[in-house]
Amino acid sequence: MDDHRRRARALSSAFALLALTAPADAASRFDGTWTMTAVTTRGHCGTIPVGMFIRRGHVSATSGSYAFYPISLSGRVSASGNASIRAVTGPRIAYGTGRFRRFEARGRWRGTGPSGLCYGEWTATRN
Repeated sequence: MDDHRRRARALSSAFALLALTAPADAASRFDGTWTMTAVTTRGHCGTIPVGMFIRRGHVSATSGSYAFYPISLSGRVSASGNASIRAVTGPRIAYGTGRFRRFEARGRWRGTGPSGLCYGEWTATRN
């Protein structure tokens, strides 16, 4: 019984380790510094430049502000390049989805601005 438990634990640990490391390692091809621009297509949010950094598939902001608040980014880029990003700036929140390629990315976003809801598109290029 102990031998069976040890094997089950070892197998479980191996699967857990693969689940934690495989997606992040595969997504690392998008790692690096990117320059993103969010453009409003509906609403009054304007054009918003944001510096972005990706490390092991995790997204963070390196620069940018909106309405005098710094922009904070969080999100993930999958191994296939699909992205889900959340931007927070003061009391405002925006959500975006998109697709990363080797040197460029693009997608759509929605969020709140000074006068209500805003919608738009974003593009990014690798620095």
